[in-house]
Amino acid sequence: MSGWSPPSIPRMWLVGIGVLYVFLLGYSVMIIQQLLFVVWITVLLGVLYLSWRFVAAVEAIADAVQQIAHQRNQN
Repeated sequence: MSGWSPPSIPRMWLVGIGVLYVFLLGYSVMIIQQLLFVVWITVLLGVLYLSWRFVAAVEAIADAVQQIAHQRNQN
């Protein structure tokens, strides 16, 4: 076995890589938060739209039932 070992990474490079990693981690968290905000807004708008469609459907059913009842009363 030889006494050769690979050169070690300079300390300044390790510090630089660590700082870069922290910045990238912070940036990725910020991007994920923005994406989650967009997802939450989309889900909220979807729920509001579906709720409105549900109320409109219930009103249409109620109108149809009233028309059927009115026709039965006339006959």
